[in-house]
Amino acid sequence: MRSFLIVILVVNMGKGLIQIDTRQIDLLSVELQSFPKQTQTAIYHALKRSLDQTKNEIGRIVPKEYAIKAKEVKESFAGGVNYPTKSNLEASLTSKGKRLSFAHFPFTPKTSIRKGKRAVVKVTIKKSRPKVTSKVGFTASTGAKSDDKVQFNVFRRLGKERFPIAPIRTLSIPQMITAEGIDEKIQSFALEKFEQRLEHETNRAMDRIQNKIKGG
Repeated sequence: MRSFLIVILVVNMGKGLIQIDTRQIDLLSVELQSFPKQTQTAIYHALKRSLDQTKNEIGRIVPKEYAIKAKEVKESFAGGVNYPTKSNLEASLTSKGKRLSFAHFPFTPKTSIRKGKRAVVKVTIKKSRPKVTSKVGFTASTGAKSDDKVQFNVFRRLGKERFPIAPIRTLSIPQMITAEGIDEKIQSFALEKFEQRLEHETNRAMDRIQNKIKGG
């Protein structure tokens, strides 16, 4: 019997894949080979719990590296959590998202500048690196009327004329998650938590079996 805890991270039209091979499945199968129902149940609980823990950990890891809110990282998994069942032990997390505009990151100037003046736009994307300077970007109103909407963003002109303009975009959240170094942290965490949960669920299953034998 084999099973996998798979973290699938979708980047636009392509896919970045982090796969965690649950190596302890073989050991568990040997220990509980006479009790297939208990084996399935133990794996099911271990996968389900470690899936939630991995999603929460991704929400902590990414904002440590990038100037993005944990809430936005977790929201990228909306509709993308595939929990295992006792009959199908495949589990997955899918993060979806387009490239983000500068409005999702700290940038200056925060508001538009009076006509006739030119301010260099700078944005913090990765915390460990200096602010990124935009050669063509300028801060302008988004036209939003409600205070809970983005009031200002960084735009660029699409031609030589003043209009049309479009927001400048950078990385997507899935790209951040699959970035070198971050993907390794996620893989390590997911595997460690799965193995911990599997050991816990295995011990519980063995205790229940032994208690049933004693009481039998």
